[in-house]
Amino acid sequence: MIRDAIERDVGCIADGLVRVQNLHADAYPSIYRRFTVADAVSHLNASLANPNLTIRVACEMTEVVGHYILATESTPESMFKHPQRFGHLYQIEVDPAYRGRGVGKRLLQDSTLIAATMGLSRVVLDVWAFNAAARELFHSVGFSEFGSKLMLDIKSNQGG
Repeated sequence: MIRDAIERDVGCIADGLVRVQNLHADAYPSIYRRFTVADAVSHLNASLANPNLTIRVACEMTEVVGHYILATESTPESMFKHPQRFGHLYQIEVDPAYRGRGVGKRLLQDSTLIAATMGLSRVVLDVWAFNAAARELFHSVGFSEFGSKLMLDIKSNQGG
């Protein structure tokens, strides 16, 4: 079952938020900070009240086993682009004990249904090149590549 997150879910979601953040911090320690579950709880409590965020959880019986955070975003019209209103999937995470059971796929499908009921034109997400499992999951439900970011670290100790 997938439902809107409520206050009592915050602890479980916070655990997942920390797991994802640590994955990013392990891969890019110069970019991503680590934070505690308590920090995540504080952030999530504020996020539950944000009308531009949708936080939903997947449950097995009464246990929260996964979640996603979907933001409603807009970009104005410019010389280069049409105005856009879309969903930005900031995070999706499934408890490691429940991975490989279709929970992530159901969460993704739910996020696109929720976005459609909001009248959003699309859902976008960011995924790191190193996260092959996530990329495979996203592709399996129809997400496709749209641009990419490249990075060059410039070392302060380069000669010159």
